[in-house]
Amino acid sequence: MNIKDFKINKISFDFKRDKLKWISIGLWASLFIVVIVLFSVFWATKNVNWTQGDSFSTSTTSDSKDQISYGGIKDSYGAIRIYPMAMTLGMIVAILFTLYKFWKKGLNVTELSIGIAICIPISLMGASFFGKLNAQSPGVNAGSVGFWGLFAFWEAGMAIHGGVYGGLLAGIILFYFVGRKTKTSMLVYADAIVPNILLGQAIGRWGNFFNHEVMGAPVGVTYHGTDWNLGSNGVDWTNVKDHYSWLPKWIGRNLMVRADSSGTINGVSFNQGDLVQLSPIFLYESLSLLAAWVIITFIIPNITKWISKKPWKVETGKFNYSLSFSIKQWFMPWQKSTDQIQSARDIWNLAYFRNIDEEAKQEYLKSLELNRTKYLKPKEINKANKLNEYVSTKAGVECFAYFFAWNFVRFFLELSRPDDHLFVMYDKPLSLSLILISAMIGLIGMIASQYWIPILFRKNGYLYEKEYFSIN
Repeated sequence: MNIKDFKINKISFDFKRDKLKWISIGLWASLFIVVIVLFSVFWATKNVNWTQGDSFSTSTTSDSKDQISYGGIKDSYGAIRIYPMAMTLGMIVAILFTLYKFWKKGLNVTELSIGIAICIPISLMGASFFGKLNAQSPGVNAGSVGFWGLFAFWEAGMAIHGGVYGGLLAGIILFYFVGRKTKTSMLVYADAIVPNILLGQAIGRWGNFFNHEVMGAPVGVTYHGTDWNLGSNGVDWTNVKDHYSWLPKWIGRNLMVRADSSGTINGVSFNQGDLVQLSPIFLYESLSLLAAWVIITFIIPNITKWISKKPWKVETGKFNYSLSFSIKQWFMPWQKSTDQIQSARDIWNLAYFRNIDEEAKQEYLKSLELNRTKYLKPKEINKANKLNEYVSTKAGVECFAYFFAWNFVRFFLELSRPDDHLFVMYDKPLSLSLILISAMIGLIGMIASQYWIPILFRKNGYLYEKEYFSIN
């Protein structure tokens, strides 16, 4: 065999050995290209510039206090205001599931309590700042408040981006120092906390619905001003044309607003007094974020285990795998495996996530005695902890997946949002650009967490996606 044939055979061998890796890289590259193309095409073709406050109101007449409402949907019922109640409920659900993630990862709940006490107030102030900044018009804040008034989170006017980034900044600083003390990567805390914000956002959007907020561009005129007949709250619903007949009436009819002036938006022409139906982007966002949470929570952490070598097949005779018990444990996580019957989750923990490779550990110790430095490099530390070359989703992927998914959804919905309800109010190009950058940071962060960070930033004795062996 000549040298040329040897090189070809070696390349073929390397490709077969790293086939899964190359397939993964190809899929990531394809996703990156598809996302860029989608963003570019939709920005060019689906962008709608309009202002809701100057064009529409939720009152039946220009001087009436009666709100357009159907099915008893309104922003408050006596002293109970739905929006803050929905936000509070969303926050509670997110915290409860974060507690579950802390338990599952073996993290101390005390650290979460500290995080809640510090991050939530800062998050609220960040949401208030961006929600009130330039809210009335360019250069005029909500209620004409000054700088310090922008932080009054107990007043109306909140922006989710400000809340997330404010809480994120506080969380990075806090859990960096907490992680150094507990020998736990900051990315582990991020994976346990950040994706659950999607639950809070999905629930909170229904508070916007009761407030008649977070609606997209008009889709059609449902009731002409010349046809007004006083019915329930001034609207004769028998003559209303519903453009969202596939939605329940209590949703579709509460998407309607009164036109305060004549005009054309999104190809829909209307006259003053007409009843116009808006797009339910609050609903699209709520359902999309819920779907994103399911994918990030249940699919992304497990997809590598589905395509990787299975421990019960690699180490035959060591484990007693049961598919039926695995399914049962998924629905009842408190069920525990025994020596006679074991779930996939418990086998993976025994074989990889909570297992220490003693041979790799001894080789590491030997390298220290010989003053060799290669195992001191994060790349070699990562390699030494990869038992049987099992593939796993690395720490940080779930956290960055949140930023990608959330901003991916927000970008497409931002295209039809009114200029007075944008992330950066009255500046849609800047708002879309920042959301696009945030989404791409999330996507790049996912790739970096899976492939680059394990090679560049791994320390012995720390908890990442698994326990890395420690040397005392």
